[in-house]
Amino acid sequence: MVENAGLLKTIAVMIVCHAMVSVLCITVMFDISFFGIPLFLSQRIGIISDELYYRLTSAVINWTTPIVFGFPMVYSGTRVYSNNMDIIFESKSRDSLLLANHGSRIDWMVAMFIGHLKGVGNRVGERCRVGFVCEALIQFMPLIGWYRKLICDDIFVWRSIDKDAPTIKGSIKKFHEGSQKRMLFLSPEGVVVDHGVKDMQYVHQCQNFAKSNDFKPFEYVLTPRYKGTSCLLDQVSSGGPLVSICLAFVRDGKLMNCKLVSSDRVVPDIYHLCQGIAGSPISIFMHLRKIKVDANVPFDAKTVLMAEYEWKDSVLAEWDERLANNDKRWKTEFTEIPGCKQDVLLNHFAHAIVMMGTAIAFGYHTLFMKMFFGVFCCVASTHTFGWMVNETSMESVPFETGIKAMITFFSNIHGASVRKK
Repeated sequence: MVENAGLLKTIAVMIVCHAMVSVLCITVMFDISFFGIPLFLSQRIGIISDELYYRLTSAVINWTTPIVFGFPMVYSGTRVYSNNMDIIFESKSRDSLLLANHGSRIDWMVAMFIGHLKGVGNRVGERCRVGFVCEALIQFMPLIGWYRKLICDDIFVWRSIDKDAPTIKGSIKKFHEGSQKRMLFLSPEGVVVDHGVKDMQYVHQCQNFAKSNDFKPFEYVLTPRYKGTSCLLDQVSSGGPLVSICLAFVRDGKLMNCKLVSSDRVVPDIYHLCQGIAGSPISIFMHLRKIKVDANVPFDAKTVLMAEYEWKDSVLAEWDERLANNDKRWKTEFTEIPGCKQDVLLNHFAHAIVMMGTAIAFGYHTLFMKMFFGVFCCVASTHTFGWMVNETSMESVPFETGIKAMITFFSNIHGASVRKK
């Protein structure tokens, strides 16, 4: 009886999670169709200038962003903390570059959450545009990927940062010339590892690399990809901060991004955030510190990043130890950054009114409801299929679990056929 009740609860929670992701998808679909594509085409054919394009797309981003993090973070009980609010406010007010560890698949959502908030407590700041340097595959992911490409104009890396340096420099130059401030977010590790054989092989490669460079092998983070990182310094050429971030994800008193080889390690994604509605929300602790950049001294990316990742590894090791000993004193060093449920709810209502009003005006209200049901079915089926193939959720953005599972599935079939020949 108890097992049946547990199963029913799990199913109910997953249905709610699928519904949350579906709301995100259908809303982003609307914003891309009515704002993103027209603005993208207008800028590409020269109807509007780059400066006006960035100003208008920033307004669209501010309109859409609460939808992105609303249900997964604010209404699922996720709590975000920072150990240095001064650095956050400075990063939001100027062109900045943030280098974070890659212990989750929702680092980008945390960055969007931070960038969108105007103030914390009695301290008022400003909203800022958040951009990302991310793998090229993301831009092809349905809806969120398209949104990041068409509206956000993120930097998509095909091969590696050093080989894509011209693309990176070009993007930074365009934003500077368009007088558009941006908080640029990057995870130098480049990849997220799970528990597969190839994942563990890469972990050991990183540890051997650290050892060969006179560092103790990192146990909680991968070694950073430092080649070409110097080209990113153009982002902070006007004196904005270069910030190192270490994110610790805690749930039920345990560190989720614990040791890379630990069987207890969990890589948080959108679904882990949404599942907080069932009573075990995630707490995200942000450790921030500035990296000194001297224009008169050549930037040694390898030395700087390896030292930063040694620090991040030690931070997570200390989190692991303190949580294991139930030591809660460290938490007093952090300031909570609360999301406003009222603002998020109003934004959802505003979107619903605009979308339904548009559908009714054009006589497509029935079709709109069918589309939502169709999106829900697609979200649920692709995620379930992906989870069955990969034995884990990989939802950085909606549909990623299923799409990557299909790529893996067909790659394995192709590999098997080649071996037979």
